[in-house]
Amino acid sequence: MRIAQVTGFLGSGKTSFLMKLADELTGRGYKVAVIVNDVGHINVDQKIMGSHGLTVKEVAGGCICCEVQGTFTTTITNLHISHRPDIVLVEPSGVAIPWGLKQAVADASKKSGLDIVHSPIVTFVDCVALSEQLMFVGRLISMQIREADAVMINKTDLCTDDEIQECESMIRDIDPDASVMYGSAATGKGVTELADLMTSGASSRYDEAMEKGTFKEQYG
Repeated sequence: MRIAQVTGFLGSGKTSFLMKLADELTGRGYKVAVIVNDVGHINVDQKIMGSHGLTVKEVAGGCICCEVQGTFTTTITNLHISHRPDIVLVEPSGVAIPWGLKQAVADASKKSGLDIVHSPIVTFVDCVALSEQLMFVGRLISMQIREADAVMINKTDLCTDDEIQECESMIRDIDPDASVMYGSAATGKGVTELADLMTSGASSRYDEAMEKGTFKEQYG
């Protein structure tokens, strides 16, 4: 069973893009489940996903990568037992960071005994709003970009070529070696490429000592 996680700040367009991704994957013959995690009291994302006929499990009470790891493990285990999905798409809250997501999957695999392949973690950035977001929550977004396996510049249909290039430049100022993708749920741009990545690639395994060392080196 594969777990494919996306991260990105609030409003980066993860949910809409995941719907397109789920359609693409099911069209390829994969059995897909979706886990959504929202820090709010009403999870609109879950309702949207459920309306598409997808298997949805909401992990409430906080971010998947920290407070509710036990619940995450239980959810993954129950999904495996009841539905046997090939791929589980996970959309954490907008404040999740990749190293925490890796830890959650590593813990779930260890505690459940399931053979889990962790697909590359993709951070979504809002091409329209990235500049403004970096002014107010720059530390969080920078962490999400640096620690991801790939970065998806989303909502490209709303931007000019120059604006897209400017967005990529901001990303590369944060991580010069970032693997950058371009997407739009409205036009379907990037969906095929992301499906290929999620079904064939793998994220590096979580190593607590290495992650803590990297965190200390980058952030103090």
